[in-house]
Amino acid sequence: MPAFRLASLFFMLLCLMPYAGALAEPAALRGYDAGQTPHYQYVTFGTYPYEKDGENAPVLWRVLGRGTPGEGDVINASNVPDTKEPNGDDLTGGMEDVYCLMTEYIIDFVLYHDVRDEAGGTPLDYADTLIRVYLNEELLGRMFTKSEQATLVEMPERGLLSLPSRKGELFRADYGFVAEDFVALRERRAVGTPYAYALGLKRIEGNSWYWTTDWRAAGRRWIVGDNGHISVSGLDRQGGVRPICYVHADMLEFLGGDGTLENPYHLGAAQ
Repeated sequence: MPAFRLASLFFMLLCLMPYAGALAEPAALRGYDAGQTPHYQYVTFGTYPYEKDGENAPVLWRVLGRGTPGEGDVINASNVPDTKEPNGDDLTGGMEDVYCLMTEYIIDFVLYHDVRDEAGGTPLDYADTLIRVYLNEELLGRMFTKSEQATLVEMPERGLLSLPSRKGELFRADYGFVAEDFVALRERRAVGTPYAYALGLKRIEGNSWYWTTDWRAAGRRWIVGDNGHISVSGLDRQGGVRPICYVHADMLEFLGGDGTLENPYHLGAAQ
């Protein structure tokens, strides 16, 4: 199929699909009505080890919706929120075409940090952790070409590729989530790839847990548990990695697919 700029495809999708979902024109972004089965679109973008032996495959992403990363998305020493309300988006200044993607699967199994911060002390900020360095200096280069990296939006304190944050993504109703921690939620559940399980990721009742960016207290980090609730774990251990990124849609090309889980849109950097 000939390549089309993704942004130019949006209006056509809106006309053809009554509920086009996140990659359609912004007017089609409806959030999630009570009782409605959440509807997502899916894309492949970049490659990463998938098979048990480390063989690469296209990375499958869930399109969470339109949005931009911002200051305050991550809990750190200077930003300890007193509410669970998600942060707002600044969709101006050339950011109108930005969408948030989250991998559909847990794709890796990585140490968060090698030293546990002491109880009662100041928690280590995500910006200073080994896992942030790993995502942006190793995983990013393995997943995306330089031209693909150029389509990504820098996330304050997180880089181009990040773990999900609670206020930034995991509490957003328009992304299909709820702003509660210890509540099981199907939309936050995930399984790992054969590669992640080969590295040591564990299954708990069929699903697996993964890291977030946020600390709860010194030595403790928020995680998404196997049943989709947000729980807590020590940071000096390995855990699941389910990355988040933000992309400029008008810098991408549509190379086929229909946006379903079975036949996702195939994206590439526009030439």
